[in-house]
Amino acid sequence: MDKDRAGRELLRSSRDFFLDFCAHARGDGVRAAILIVLGAGAEGVGLLLLVPLLGLVIGDGRTGWAMMASAGRLPWLGAAPAARLAPLLACFALLVVLRAVVLWHRDVLLARLRIGFVEEQRGRLVSRLIAAPWTRLSALPHAGVNHLLSSDIILTGACAHFMVQGATSLFLLLVQWALACVFSLPLAAVTGVLLAGASLALVPQLARSRRLGRDVADANLHLATSGAQFLGGLKLALSQNVQHRFADEFNGTLRRLMGQQVTLVREQSKSQLAFTTLASLAGAAAIVVGVWTLDVPPAVLIVFVLLLARMSAPAAQLQQGAQQFANFLPSYEKIRALEAELAQDPPEVDATTDGPAWPGPPPLRFHQVGYRHPGGDRGVSGLDLTLEPGSFVGVMGASGAGKTTFADLAVGLTVPDVGTIMVGGHPLVGGLRRRWAAAIAYAPQETFLFHDSIRANLSWANPQATEADMRAALGLAGASALMDRLASGLDTVVGAQGGLLSGGERQRLALARALMRRPPLLVLDESTSAVDIAGEQVLLASLAALPWRPTILLIAHRRESLALCDRVLEFAEGRIVADRRMERAEAQASAHRAR
Repeated sequence: MDKDRAGRELLRSSRDFFLDFCAHARGDGVRAAILIVLGAGAEGVGLLLLVPLLGLVIGDGRTGWAMMASAGRLPWLGAAPAARLAPLLACFALLVVLRAVVLWHRDVLLARLRIGFVEEQRGRLVSRLIAAPWTRLSALPHAGVNHLLSSDIILTGACAHFMVQGATSLFLLLVQWALACVFSLPLAAVTGVLLAGASLALVPQLARSRRLGRDVADANLHLATSGAQFLGGLKLALSQNVQHRFADEFNGTLRRLMGQQVTLVREQSKSQLAFTTLASLAGAAAIVVGVWTLDVPPAVLIVFVLLLARMSAPAAQLQQGAQQFANFLPSYEKIRALEAELAQDPPEVDATTDGPAWPGPPPLRFHQVGYRHPGGDRGVSGLDLTLEPGSFVGVMGASGAGKTTFADLAVGLTVPDVGTIMVGGHPLVGGLRRRWAAAIAYAPQETFLFHDSIRANLSWANPQATEADMRAALGLAGASALMDRLASGLDTVVGAQGGLLSGGERQRLALARALMRRPPLLVLDESTSAVDIAGEQVLLASLAALPWRPTILLIAHRRESLALCDRVLEFAEGRIVADRRMERAEAQASAHRAR
């Protein structure tokens, strides 16, 4: 029963892959199919021309070609041997040239289709990822997604290669078998039945190859995850002399992967050996039948043996390609499974996609907003408040109280389950939500920096920014001293995730990048936690005094960080339990003391 289910799953997945490839290929696929048929047909005609050539050499008048000449259908074959040989050789040479041209065009077109199919799969997956809601993306394992976009995509390309190669081999086999029927129908029938039986006997191995391929793909993913964890935790491991634990786990995964790969190669070798043996026996049986039973003419028998020899190569390619296709198919299945998972959330539809950027910070209104994270009870509920334009709002509370969820709702990263969020009097949905996301700036606690120069990291927020703009933003973030210390200045490479800088320096660079956008809303989610208190006070005072004062939402655990806020919201169990306002004069006095 399990074997039957595995076979049905293999057929269904193979069908989906084939239809997906055809949808990509379209007109080029039809042209490729024509070229495949022409290439196979040219080889078949070339083999057909060998019969009169061999007949002339061995002087055999019993071939079908000789009888056709005597019947007047091909009168030029009835001429003298020298006169017959010249046109035959000319036709053969012309056919070789034409076949070479057809095969060149075929191979280039098939390569373009295969490469285009792989890049279409990669682009489609990336499009699904960027269109998915943050709540679903945050639950995805990053190592798994990276593995899909790299290794699994490459193996999907290998699937396409073996499918195309199998189609080419199949067409060639069919043409060669059709030629065998022309020479001797009984002999060809015997050979075809024996080869078909050998092929059917190996079909169950394809389902096993798919299962082994899935095991290898899972082991590769585990290996990639272990490698990412090893690199991410290496500093901590080295500092505590436990790096050998990472190495032991990594090597254990590597040994399991090697064992599974060896098992897969062993199965493929067994199948190849079995198919080769059965095909050889089928060819030998056909020859014995032709010689002892059917009395096939020598020229025909020679060409028939040549045909069998030529058929062995595409038959072996077909068998090996089918196994490799089944082996790599799980990678395609994983990609489609993730696409289906991401497609569960339909895209937002809203007509408000156009409009200028906000000239100043608009009011942000929460009306009875509630949200619960999937698979848990964390979130917020009953949010009913307005963030006035240009206000400096602090947010405090215990871990898990709902502070970050509140910030995610404010920037449009999360869509509320109930209630409405209004920006400038308009619901934060659809096109307006995308415009809002393109305008605001978010500086999270976990700083993200590219393994690139400071200039490249800053320009990511504003590609049109000048060097003067960058230095001004760095000055506002208190990173001017850092620039003076670095010999290469803006061209200094910060390392992976900014690993060549201190935690406070990384946060200052991330804040400078956020300021490059001149946002109407600036969200600081523990984004100054690695800066000392005195430096943080100076930094926040600089933000409070911005001439283009945005609405600032500051999430912090340290009460000293909230001293400059003109309003402080306290969260507990997903609700606002306190909403304290400071007089503007008091906040300005605090800012002055900080400076």
